[in-house]
Formats: sequence, C-alpha cells, structure tokens
Amino acid sequence: MTVQDKVRRERMAARVGGWAFALTGAGHLTLASLMPATDDMLAVERQMEQARFPMTPSHSVADLMQGFSLVMAVLLVACGISVLLMTRHGRAPERAQVALMLALSLALLGIALLLLPAPPIVLMTVACAAFAVALHASLRTVTPASTASSSDASPTAAGR
Repeated sequence: MTVQDKVRRERMAARVGGWAFALTGAGHLTLASLMPATDDMLAVERQMEQARFPMTPSHSVADLMQGFSLVMAVLLVACGISVLLMTRHGRAPERAQVALMLALSLALLGIALLLLPAPPIVLMTVACAAFAVALHASLRTVTPASTASSSDASPTAAGR
C-alpha cells in the first residue's frame, strides 16, 4: 500500500468518524423532540420541575437536565463537523487529533454502553472503529523515496 493510499484511508476513516459524531448529536436533537412521553416519564418530569437546583439563577432540575442534553448534542455535532472540516480538500488530520478523537469515542462508547439506548451505542462503535482505522493508517513511516508523493497527497502527511 502506498503512502497516498494510507493518507486516503486515514482521511476517509476520519470522515466516517466525524459523520458518526455529527449524526449522534443531530439524531439526539431530532429524536428527543419526537419521542412520545409515557406516564412514568411525565411523572418524573413533574417531580423534576418541582425540584430547584441551588445555584443562581435558580432553575428546575428538569431545566438543568434539558440544558445538559442540548449542550452535549450541540457539542457532538460541532465535534463531528470539526473533523469533517479538518479533512477537507484531501487533507489528513494530524495523528494527535485522530488519537484524541479515538479516546473521546471510546469514552463516549463506555458511557453509552452503561446509560444510553442502542442508537448512540451503534454510532459511537462506528466512530471508534473509524478513528482506530484512521490512527492505524497514520502510523506509517515516511521514507525519503515516499516523501515527495506523501507531500503531494496531504500537506500534513510529511510531518508525521
């Protein structure tokens, strides 16, 4: 496999991981508003509306949970879009960026396995696999003969 092929594989895998993040956040924002509320969920929500969080400005626990949920969904979308932007125009992300995204994906997958339903588990599994492939592809050694072709393929490939 040539260095150009590895850069292409790394870039594509990173983009798949970026899309998995963006879809997780967008799906959360969309599905949260479409899910029907059960009697049990409504009862819990009423209780959470009654409980106040003891910080200024005072909000209910329900407001706090809704705020956390929205912030996390927006951050997932932004993180995914960030990966997509860093892989535009044939560029491969830096190895450290891919390693960070893999670590983040693994942490989110662990949390999802413990606390969340199937959709984020599936999407974070896809992200983990994609960023693992991207990281593996980035672990190439650049030899003097391949430096010219790798610098043509990606502005960041030669500096790895």
